[in-house]
Amino acid sequence: MKKLIHIFLIIIVLSCTDEPGKWEKLNEEGMSLNISLYIPEYNAMQARSVSYENAINDVWLMAFDAKGLFLARVHATDLVTTEDGGIGKGTFKAQVPADTRIIHFIANCDQIASYNDREALQKDERELIPVLNGNLLVFWGRGELVAGANTLDVVLYRNQAKVTVENNASNFSVTGYALCNMATMGTTAPFNPSETPSPFVILENTPTLPLGSLQKMDQTVDECDLSPKFMSENPNLFNDQCYVIVKGKLDGDSQEEFYKIQFLDADKKPYPIVRNYHYRVVIESFSDQASGSISFNDAKDAEPSNNIYAEIFKDSPTISDNANHTLTVGQLNLLFIQGGELRVSAHYTENGTASDSKIDVSIIEDPNHILTNLAYDAGSGLISADVAKVISGQNTATILVKAGVLSRIITVTSTSLYSFLPASTTPDLYTERDQNVTLKFNIPSSIPKYLFPVKCVISTNNLYPVDPNKNMEIQFGNGTYKYVYWAEEPGEKSLSFKTSYENSDETITIENDYFHTAYVKLQSRYFTNVSVNGDNMVDYGMNKTAVFHFTIPELTDMPPVYPLKVHITTRNLSTTDNGWVKVDDGYEREYASAPVGEQRVQFVSKQAISSEDIVISAPGFRSTTVYYDNLIRKAVPVNGAIRVNDIYTIKQFFVYSSDHTIVSNFYTSTSSTYSFNIELGAKISDAVTFRVYYGGKNYYGSYSVGQLLAQPTINLK
Repeated sequence: MKKLIHIFLIIIVLSCTDEPGKWEKLNEEGMSLNISLYIPEYNAMQARSVSYENAINDVWLMAFDAKGLFLARVHATDLVTTEDGGIGKGTFKAQVPADTRIIHFIANCDQIASYNDREALQKDERELIPVLNGNLLVFWGRGELVAGANTLDVVLYRNQAKVTVENNASNFSVTGYALCNMATMGTTAPFNPSETPSPFVILENTPTLPLGSLQKMDQTVDECDLSPKFMSENPNLFNDQCYVIVKGKLDGDSQEEFYKIQFLDADKKPYPIVRNYHYRVVIESFSDQASGSISFNDAKDAEPSNNIYAEIFKDSPTISDNANHTLTVGQLNLLFIQGGELRVSAHYTENGTASDSKIDVSIIEDPNHILTNLAYDAGSGLISADVAKVISGQNTATILVKAGVLSRIITVTSTSLYSFLPASTTPDLYTERDQNVTLKFNIPSSIPKYLFPVKCVISTNNLYPVDPNKNMEIQFGNGTYKYVYWAEEPGEKSLSFKTSYENSDETITIENDYFHTAYVKLQSRYFTNVSVNGDNMVDYGMNKTAVFHFTIPELTDMPPVYPLKVHITTRNLSTTDNGWVKVDDGYEREYASAPVGEQRVQFVSKQAISSEDIVISAPGFRSTTVYYDNLIRKAVPVNGAIRVNDIYTIKQFFVYSSDHTIVSNFYTSTSSTYSFNIELGAKISDAVTFRVYYGGKNYYGSYSVGQLLAQPTINLK
């Protein structure tokens, strides 16, 4: 008996009344349909590109009479689609001629929008439908309206095959893959003329090809990534095979290489590439002697890497036979973290007629008794069961869904929360801004394969990602940056970041709904209680006291290494304290062992204005910078010239000061000079603005106290 291909997408035709599937006759020329669409889980390895695989953007209906002769092309309206957990649902409306008995549903097909209805009128479906083709992913299905029937279930088929690569080899990492010599043009509908009662069926290992020579192409090295790949049907003849180029490297190797893998079955014969199949290339083992190519193009011309043991699998939650019977299960794999209620849709049709009452469900294996109250409701089309919570580890059960000769197996996993541990940063302690930091965490091997890729949400305010993972998705909320990393397989993950600031201490979190949140400390070893004179103020003048305070912390888990050389950078201070040695940019002291308590260095100022940044550092420590200012302890008289626009003198003008606690208002002299006191309590960094009013206009000039102490020419503009 011929096997039919597994299918992935279902549309159920229902009426807009309360009675399911009821046709409402509007007039003698047409009938109004309200159609619901259902998109079950694509396959066992749910991918992120579901928007491409499941999205219905535009639907046309090709209506034929009972003899299969064309009546009209109808555009669906009010199309609404949603998606939840990889399962799509939606509705749309259409009006077809009253004589319609056969409908071809075609979605996402640009070609059909400009179809010539007049030329097609009264032509047979077997002439019109097979010639439709294109290079895009198109959905197609065919339904027959049996006289007297009030329901119709229609299955939509994709016209492309899907390819993914999975890696189970312990000594090899896959970093990308691409397809070569793949077919790019495919027909909209399957067509096998010898099949009865309808030739529009998909036969296993029998691709439907467009007329003319098959168009093929190679993907490029830029497309060699971990995203799913799609291609049109292809007989995949022995002397003209499609193949996969896998990019990766052996553990311990720094060089990535490219490896060629053919689509071969267990007997080493090429697989025909058939629409709707998911071809899973699973690398089970990788020989250390495997021969790869340095470049992508070299791999295309190389012999296949036969010492890579890879298997090809096909997956689908939907299956049909050649009697046009179809069994569809909404999801084949379910994961529960805190237990709960299992609810999965299941539908069965016999030659287009709904027959859900013939579905039977039973438990195949449940060694830990996590399932109770298993039942199927034919009215709602739902399988239900209670799933027990697992306190530690994970337990698995399987359910058989059977109707006629068709069956599907549902795998249910109940687990405690998974762990990202061990999680850490390298180095253990950072020391500066823009320093490389590697964040490491683990994806456990016990995770079911269908959960991949695992979404890892990393929250950090003080790190930013860099190559090779600098293009991670960025989210921002509640004042925190979140970076999204998708783990394609289990094992340790290493992500590259850099520190944003000198002081980047924080707790990084890694989150996923199925995991305990991981908390990873990002910290540095640094000097504490750093100050000058306690308040970071030094009196204005020569030889003023500037006592530098600091403490060397003793981190219990990562103590400093002694002997420890401490370096203080200063230009304007000097000391004669024992142990401190003058160097080019400051002073150094070597501590043979950990000192007790706060350390003090007795500095004095070498110049009147000595304010500056002082930096204290040591090997394995984050540098700490402290700025100290100079304080005016008694009024300081200053004088000099004053001008407007660098040219004009202002003799005996009244000049306003913006801050009288620094400088009071004053009169200029007959020679256009100023003379005033800088008041006590002012700091070198303080600033004051002077203003003169003349001829209906104000002229301004702003100066710091440090500038005024140099008695400059004050210029107002």
